[in-house]
Amino acid sequence: MTALASVPSADAFYMPADACRQARLWLPWPAEDAALQAAVGEVARAAAAFEPVALLTAPGGEQAARAVCGEALSDIFPLAPTTLHLRGTGPTFLVDGKGGSAAVDWRFNGWGGRGPDADAGLAHSLLGVAEVRRFRAPLTLEGSSVVADGRGTVLALEPAVFDPLRNPGLTPLHAFGIFQDWLAAARVVWIGPSHPGDGLVTDIRACAAFAAPGLVAINDPAAHPSFAKISETLARTRDAQGKPFELISLPAPSSEHVMSYTNVLPVNGGLLVPAFDLPSDARAADLLAEVFPERIIRPVPARGLAMTGVTLTALTLPHPARLLERDRAKVLPRSAWSRPTPDAEALLQHYIDLAKD
Repeated sequence: MTALASVPSADAFYMPADACRQARLWLPWPAEDAALQAAVGEVARAAAAFEPVALLTAPGGEQAARAVCGEALSDIFPLAPTTLHLRGTGPTFLVDGKGGSAAVDWRFNGWGGRGPDADAGLAHSLLGVAEVRRFRAPLTLEGSSVVADGRGTVLALEPAVFDPLRNPGLTPLHAFGIFQDWLAAARVVWIGPSHPGDGLVTDIRACAAFAAPGLVAINDPAAHPSFAKISETLARTRDAQGKPFELISLPAPSSEHVMSYTNVLPVNGGLLVPAFDLPSDARAADLLAEVFPERIIRPVPARGLAMTGVTLTALTLPHPARLLERDRAKVLPRSAWSRPTPDAEALLQHYIDLAKD
């Protein structure tokens, strides 16, 4: 008899909020592109003021990385990502609130064939050097397509999860079961469409991101029909605690490039905010300062990244610290720890929002 493989939620692991305390920030290093190297260096120096920064680069690229980033780098590892979308190709880190750490390794097929698939083994390799327990998920997805509030609510990018080029035939019930098993989700809200500039259909934080449990930052609904639909979806939905979402509307810098002000990067004691050399930069920073009064707001030049289709949050991969949460059993709803049965569809409708008109 073969024992059933464990899933993360069975061992009390769950996906934490972006704003949780972090052990380090992982960054990829672009080869031979001076402009992109300068952009990554800006991010590394800004983040290093708050927490350790670890860089992934091809063997032999260490000297060039040190020359640009200086003392911002705490570690350099000889792994060579072929793209800068590290949040998409890397693992999704998990915690258990008892000091344990793990990660989900999603299947990767080059964004459903929209890009190269050479990084299919990157998450496995990164977890090897990070010495973090690995759970292999039965779903083709990028980690950039999901975001959690740390209390059982997960926002998932609907056109990525149900993409027939990623997961043909996947049903909402099956998808919910996977997110419950691998992320300890008690409530999944399907967000769609993707950002109009997101050609890879992979970046949920370009559309919506948790500023706090129950509080979601979105793009100005008046700026684009896609943003309006996302706002409508969230306005009629409740989180895992049964509470309606509160929405904070941020200026929308452009619908041509994927980067938005919602692509903010929480770091320990700080908040890195993308800046585009636009008048809206100051307005967005002021609004975010009101939402994150305890954090130092640090604008980071992002126009160069945005022109290449890479966002601040897609570039970076935060590694949560080993959290100790005494009240973790009270934080997550009971349903976050139990696997649904195949015939429980009627009961699961309380948790599943299909976001369909």
